Amino acid sequence: MTKQKILVVSDSLHHLPQAVATLAGCGHDVEYIDGLIGFPEIAAKRLGDLAGADAIVMGRVMNTDEHALSFAPRVRVIAQHTSGSDNIDLAEATRRGITVTNVRGVNAEQCAEFSIGLMLAVARQILVGDRAIRAGRWAADTQSSLDLYGSTLSVFGLGMIGKAAVRRAAAFGVKILVHTRTPDVEFGEKYGIEFVGKDEALSRADIVSIYTSLSDATRNMIGARELALMQPHAYLINIARGELIDEDALFEALVERRIAGAGLDVFTVEPLHASRFFELPNVVLTPHQAGLAHSAKVDAAMRAVHNALSALAGHLPPDAINPTAFAAFGT
Repeated sequence: MTKQKILVVSDSLHHLPQAVATLAGCGHDVEYIDGLIGFPEIAAKRLGDLAGADAIVMGRVMNTDEHALSFAPRVRVIAQHTSGSDNIDLAEATRRGITVTNVRGVNAEQCAEFSIGLMLAVARQILVGDRAIRAGRWAADTQSSLDLYGSTLSVFGLGMIGKAAVRRAAAFGVKILVHTRTPDVEFGEKYGIEFVGKDEALSRADIVSIYTSLSDATRNMIGARELALMQPHAYLINIARGELIDEDALFEALVERRIAGAGLDVFTVEPLHASRFFELPNVVLTPHQAGLAHSAKVDAAMRAVHNALSALAGHLPPDAINPTAFAAFGT
């Protein structure tokens, strides 16, 4: 086996012993960079590591575009231990013969579980009660509290996470509306789903929860017009991608109480170190942690490592997003 170089760019993988042990015993040279640092930033400090990499295992490093990929001319596989791929210019990666993999579905159940937690947190005013009792007030203000039981939940996107969320939400006795481009009729019949258009999903919902993937077609899919369709007592939940929502429009809607509140796990700019949302009491904010249950992190890291090692061994990785790029591997 020819020894090659694997560069790990992650804020979590190096804390996972099983993945580290697998890399240590793989027979290749492995270098670690702690954090979700962009390729240009890496090039400014450790150009040799990036330029010499044959494989990159990474978390959701943003803006991996044509310019960024130019800093890694030898790389032939980018194995992400995240479920999305919208952070990578797939067309440019394919043109360069770079096989890109992700770990789609590895944390679907955990993400769905977390979204239900956000629904409960915002609708039942759990954090409002927490802040009140810490301030010495026993009686919490429940005027804007919403029971999940008997409410209407609109689900945007019926992929693996959306379906997992529906299965959980059904147990709360909610009416489920779904807006999706690909209705699953059999699944819908099983859980009493009503498939509706976008505007109806927004106008009828007590809670809107987004599980849609990010694309040019879905970017800013929830803007001022869509927020105006929502009821004043309704809540918006987003664990998918921050770019799906016009954050300026959402901020205004929350400030003016045109919707009751929101639970946000994802943002247009991440990490989120400063934001106007910090000022708002009717928002629950979490740091893109929906899928970060420990078991899911371990599984995601191991799948990403095996995808990278498979490619380096000359085999098409099982999670390849752009398998046509693999034909150019090693050329």
